[in-house]
Amino acid sequence: MDNYQQQFDAHQAEMSVTGKETTSGTGDFATAKAKVSRVTKKKGELLTEDEKKANHIASEQKRRQNIRTGYDQLIQIVPTLTPSQRSEALILQKTVEYIKYLLMEREILEGQLKDANH
Repeated sequence: MDNYQQQFDAHQAEMSVTGKETTSGTGDFATAKAKVSRVTKKKGELLTEDEKKANHIASEQKRRQNIRTGYDQLIQIVPTLTPSQRSEALILQKTVEYIKYLLMEREILEGQLKDANH
């Protein structure tokens, strides 16, 4: 797991150099939200079949964009991933490995803290 620590440190250093906050993702979501528009009518008015279809398409586009944004955020956060890696299965696998690494590091630090207090 030492490799993760090196990659994590390099990732943190890159973030401090670029000054970019990579966990918010609000810009991507705002852009996606602006692109998707739904048909709305006054209360009591029914939508036509074409309007229902347009709403369904807009909702599906929004859902897919939210998923893409989530994967993009994982690519930015997990140090072993690069933007060229677009396989969802790989992104999820490496994210799980990284979380396990972080949990292991946490246990080690908690053990050191407990030893220092005794």
